[in-house]
Amino acid sequence: MNVALLPAKPLPLAKTRLAPVLGERERMAITRAMFDDVLEALGGARRVDRVIVVTADPHLAARGRARGVSIIDEGAPRGLNGAVRLGTEIALDLGASSVFVVLSDLPLISAGDVDELLALPPERGIVVVPSKEGTGTNAIIRRPGTVVPPCFGGASLRRHVSLAERQRIGCRIAPNPRIGFDLDTPEDLRAFVATETRTATYAEALRLGLAGLRPIA
Repeated sequence: MNVALLPAKPLPLAKTRLAPVLGERERMAITRAMFDDVLEALGGARRVDRVIVVTADPHLAARGRARGVSIIDEGAPRGLNGAVRLGTEIALDLGASSVFVVLSDLPLISAGDVDELLALPPERGIVVVPSKEGTGTNAIIRRPGTVVPPCFGGASLRRHVSLAERQRIGCRIAPNPRIGFDLDTPEDLRAFVATETRTATYAEALRLGLAGLRPIA
């Protein structure tokens, strides 16, 4: 059984690097929309058997429940790796044979991307999707779910790969431009609004009047 884990920070704590161009309400609105886009992709993927959202935010939890996914209330935020560890424990209790962790700030991810990734894992090993900078990890599939611990943050791609190499298990790096695009900075936001997409995030950006952030040609 393939279980997808979607850890999500409380809205007031998310996307603080966008503060130079967005106020708090705008940041929360964009964060909410990205969360919806990721949930939409996971919900539409044929190879995902169950989706679990791990969050301390009641608004995001309610949005997840409205889509019929499982919710884990982490109580006080415990950080990305802590949330993934908690979600993995629950996923394994539910009988997960593989655990797919995806970040909540990937507005371009599609159900097809998810299905392609979930066709890749070896019998025992990991598949990692790099961030656009090539250093972070935007998604990871672990089969089984405890084969390596989560090491998100900073240059996490190298850490995940090194752990797999040390244990002599399968490891595949699977670049994907849509999953690789995490929206973190004002430059990311400008790049995102420069091209129209059929995403909740783009619709929210238009509603907020952010088209004016497009780069000057």
